[in-house]
Amino acid sequence: MSETSQPSASPAKAAEDLAFLRDLAEAARQTPFGGGDYLIAAGGWFALASLVVWSGAQGVFGPALPSAHFAFPISGLGFAATLAYLLRRDRGRVETAANRALGMAWAAIGWSILAFCAGAMVMAYRGQPFALNTITMFVCSVYGIGWALAATITRQGWMSVTAFCCFFTVPIFGALAGTGQEFLAYAIALVLIAVMPGFRLRAAAHRPAPAGA
Repeated sequence: MSETSQPSASPAKAAEDLAFLRDLAEAARQTPFGGGDYLIAAGGWFALASLVVWSGAQGVFGPALPSAHFAFPISGLGFAATLAYLLRRDRGRVETAANRALGMAWAAIGWSILAFCAGAMVMAYRGQPFALNTITMFVCSVYGIGWALAATITRQGWMSVTAFCCFFTVPIFGALAGTGQEFLAYAIALVLIAVMPGFRLRAAAHRPAPAGA
């Protein structure tokens, strides 16, 4: 009896999963993802740090180039403080299933970046500084994953374009590694794939809902 009932349960489960995904996508279209402020904060802090380091490589700070690299740890602290504020502000906010799913995905991306940076710094400390050159490539790669996932859930074409831009920058960073120009390119990339999309998401989240929605 169990063998005859198995096939009938499978199509029903598939239909249920399909309906769930359809509802998820519909909810995502009706309620914009509210992660814009987080993207603005992350992209803004580290784009600023990258510009400082690039300026140091251009001799703006004279012989104080090593000191310019402290911009990244300082920006990390600034972003951590901003993140703590945003998390406290948004605590208890009602979210759709789609927003929760996207929020969890972007949180996982953030933790992945943190773990990768820690690993790269350990390698640099052990005498392999080239590992630090891979951080920008990794960041843009996982940002591309995040935007591709968001595009799939929300079905918004501009997110697919943003994901493509993320992936497109990865070989560019490989070509610029070690030249000092990768810091300027990284700042520009963060503005394009994090700050500007973040403002777009922020504007959508604060847009009044259509009448009758």
